[in-house]
Amino acid sequence: MAKGPLILVFLGCWLASGSASELSEYLKIRKKYGISQPTTSAALQTLVGYGVFEVKALVKGTLRTDEITKLLLEGAGGSSIAVSSLESGKWLEVPNTRARIIFLAKRENETAPLTAEIISAIPEDQIAYWEAEQARKAQSKARAKQTEVTRGKHPAVLRVPSGWSEAAVKAVPLYAKFIRGWNPRLDEKKAWEIAVGIIGFSLQYGIDARLITAMVLVESGFNPSATSRKGAMGLGQLMPGTAKGMGVRNAYDTYENLWGTVRLIRGHLEKYKIVTPGGQKYGDLVLALAAYNAGGGAVRKYGGVPPYRETQGYIQKVIAWYKRLSGN
Repeated sequence: MAKGPLILVFLGCWLASGSASELSEYLKIRKKYGISQPTTSAALQTLVGYGVFEVKALVKGTLRTDEITKLLLEGAGGSSIAVSSLESGKWLEVPNTRARIIFLAKRENETAPLTAEIISAIPEDQIAYWEAEQARKAQSKARAKQTEVTRGKHPAVLRVPSGWSEAAVKAVPLYAKFIRGWNPRLDEKKAWEIAVGIIGFSLQYGIDARLITAMVLVESGFNPSATSRKGAMGLGQLMPGTAKGMGVRNAYDTYENLWGTVRLIRGHLEKYKIVTPGGQKYGDLVLALAAYNAGGGAVRKYGGVPPYRETQGYIQKVIAWYKRLSGN
């Protein structure tokens, strides 16, 4: 790995702070490259290969010479990444400025210098506000879809949203029975609510509902009010920072928590995709569960499952229950 500051050559153009049109243009570029969520500048320091990334960057300060001005971006462990500043990027030269940057990054091997071509940039607060609004709208829409209640033979049973397959509809009472059997303190309505949430969000995000069931069982024992010693909350035991970052306002709410849980494991499965010799992609479940429990940073640090007893035990329990629920 190369030592010292990494010099990024910015060949694109900065966006000045401000208008809705600039945000619109930034979002178009983001969509063009299929970007759904950002990474941190620290991730660049371990990059080998190339790709287009969106980075949350913090400007620590500037270095000025007679000819150029360089920005010092915060890297891992308090290190700095030196990048060239352009005239149109004066707003970035203010210390502690937070920005979102899209660029093409490349490093040919571990000892080669990192280079990057800036594609676009915008103040962090602008894009963060937009993301929070999108998350709020998506969560509200999903919650409205999931929480319809009907009166009938079953008191206050949640109505299954329209569009579900017959198999999914029939699965709801089976899941609810299993959930309540595991946690008899739940009333029938709450067990159905959890079942509908698990199945509904699993369908929405393309995840096997039996995997989510196994995770929630191991995480909280289907207790929506569960809180760990480290502060993890609710059914999927979301940490406060993770919940906030995903737009989950109340981690003890059944639907909000499951919405965040399913999206989080889906993201990890996407990140740790492996390509088979035949070209087929599949998610590495072991690494995804390790990242869910210990964080993606720990997986990256150890190059696989971290040597944490808790994490290793968690993976074994979830996979064991997943196999059992799948009939294996």
